[in-house]
Amino acid sequence: MIPLISLKKNQDIGNLIQFWRKLNRISQMDLALNVGISSKHLSFIETGKSKPSRDLIVRISNTLKLSLRHRNAFLRAAGFSAEFSEEPLSSSKLATVHQAIQSILTKHEPFPGIVVDQKYNILLKNNGFEKMIEKFLGPNNRNKYNNSFKILFAKDGLRNYTQNWNFIEQFLLSRLMNEIIETQNNDLVKLYNEITQVKNKTTSFSLQMDASLPYINLSFKKENTIANFFTMITTLGTALDLTVQELRVELFYPSDEATKKLFYE
Repeated sequence: MIPLISLKKNQDIGNLIQFWRKLNRISQMDLALNVGISSKHLSFIETGKSKPSRDLIVRISNTLKLSLRHRNAFLRAAGFSAEFSEEPLSSSKLATVHQAIQSILTKHEPFPGIVVDQKYNILLKNNGFEKMIEKFLGPNNRNKYNNSFKILFAKDGLRNYTQNWNFIEQFLLSRLMNEIIETQNNDLVKLYNEITQVKNKTTSFSLQMDASLPYINLSFKKENTIANFFTMITTLGTALDLTVQELRVELFYPSDEATKKLFYE
């Protein structure tokens, strides 16, 4: 069972602290020492006998290395206002970030590149990505799915053209499960449940990989068209906004000369 806790505004701060402390396998004494209070004081906070100050909530959040989203949840649960904003990428406030990321995607062409949020919804994509989708799924399905996991896992998606799909499927599902546990994002749980509805029923899969490569090769094949990639994921390291922190730029790099030529056609 996936350990999850709600992000509801009326969630008890003591329960939240205890949940994240145990999830990170930190003892009550160690957490108390790290934030500069007694273990008795922390115990009183977790049981609701004592109300923490805003400063203490911030220190506990820093020690637990929470995401900005969960730091806001901690503050709200303790009765304080949220500290970090959540602006849409299209907002004027994030215009500089938007332009910088768009520049990365443009400069990466003719090869595929996308920008996704924490739920893997595709917020931006370049011409190379649209060309890749069109080559394997056809022009009518170019914009059918706006989520990178759904594009792969859908019955009419890239799974049908992915080499060694059983391994790729298990690898991606395992990665998604780890993210669910680490981020406590209920939207990722919904995504996981949705894509596993079309999961291969087989319990065995090939672990054969090219030992000469220092990465997992993502290979698509449709008739005589073959494209081999490895991917690179970039995040923004100094984010003070929820949207910005959760953005991921995923760039597809050709693994061989044949794939390079395919995209220069």
